[in-house]
Amino acid sequence: MNLLQQLGHKAKPILGGLALTALLGASLPATAHEFILKPDTATPAAGQKTRVQAQASHVFMISEEAEKPESVNLQLVQKGKSTPVTLTEDASLAALVGDILLTDAAPALLVGHRLPQIWSETTEGVLEGNRAQLEAQGKKVRSVGKYEKFAKSLLNPAANDALYKTPQNQMLEILLLDNPATVKPGGVMNVQVLLRGKPLPGAAVGLTHDGFSKEEDAYKVTATTDAQGKAALAVDAPALWMVRTATVEKTPGTDADAHHLRATYVFPVQ
Repeated sequence: MNLLQQLGHKAKPILGGLALTALLGASLPATAHEFILKPDTATPAAGQKTRVQAQASHVFMISEEAEKPESVNLQLVQKGKSTPVTLTEDASLAALVGDILLTDAAPALLVGHRLPQIWSETTEGVLEGNRAQLEAQGKKVRSVGKYEKFAKSLLNPAANDALYKTPQNQMLEILLLDNPATVKPGGVMNVQVLLRGKPLPGAAVGLTHDGFSKEEDAYKVTATTDAQGKAALAVDAPALWMVRTATVEKTPGTDADAHHLRATYVFPVQ
């Protein structure tokens, strides 16, 4: 699959030297949302209760629907300790929300997993369920996909800390190779994409920030990972940034014809 296929062929004009491109992910149904962890603040003080949204969104970072609470696992990682975060639906935000409380101002990481779901393309549209389930209902199934999503969000980045680049054992995972605490507007954020802990070459990655655009799937800059799964992305403003990637694995002989994996990573730049 070439880069244009991964980007969905949706190119946009140049703004400030950065190509505006939609990173849609080939073969994904139009209803598939990105899974994004957005905190009310990325720099909470020790003892400060902070709300985090687990978003399902096409317009970054505005949630469009709430996932089922039982389908999302969220952990807060700080100083080597992992604490589960309880999520509930907030209808006004169309998102799952939870409160976190940091024990101190040290860097912390929100780590989320939207559990796998199986959706099928049928002659009646995209329906939840596998081939056997839907054919038992008299549906004509064209293809079946398993969709699994991963997300991270960095809090309180510090120049003397390495949590930002520490793998969290996600099946598809983005690592930041530069510390957001030291990256300034006009600089570059180097990232690496891992699939089952190994570098993923040829992966399309997109970078955007909160408030950049109200269009669906709009990215400020895009790139393709090299042989080491690495890519460099320009950062041009102080903001809450998000990098995203996706990959598809063929899985014949299972409940789905293909396994679609997506990952996002949210981080602040001052």
